[in-house]
Amino acid sequence: MQLRVWRFGPDDWEQARVARLASVRDGFGEDSDFYREQAALEPAAWRVVLTEHVRFAAFDGDRPVGTACWRAGDDGDGLLYGMWVHPDLRGTGVADALVDAVTAVARENGSRTLSLKVEPDNARAIAFYLRTGFVADGVPGPGLTVMSRPV
Repeated sequence: MQLRVWRFGPDDWEQARVARLASVRDGFGEDSDFYREQAALEPAAWRVVLTEHVRFAAFDGDRPVGTACWRAGDDGDGLLYGMWVHPDLRGTGVADALVDAVTAVARENGSRTLSLKVEPDNARAIAFYLRTGFVADGVPGPGLTVMSRPV
């Protein structure tokens, strides 16, 4: 595998779209309303998203194999969201590379901590986050666990 992590800018909307649709296809299926909604977004909408949010994708050659996003939280600390790794490549270092990229952006932007929300029944993801230094520190609402770590 030749892994490359790419931070998208507004002009990278086509590649960002390909990566996003791969993650949505895996999570929701091509027949889902959510997939159709994402696929129908116009280039201008993608450019806005890529201006307002920091988005990364991991590629193996031209194939998107993972995504992760960062934004500043209300308290100025960082939020990791939109984390996805292709099922065939889970456990191969793709997630580590994406979390490293997000952590670097959080650090550059002055975040002290990096937080995320994860489904409590997603044992594999929780184990990964624990291995990379995150700790569970709350439940914000039905079905989500909050985890965080120092940047």
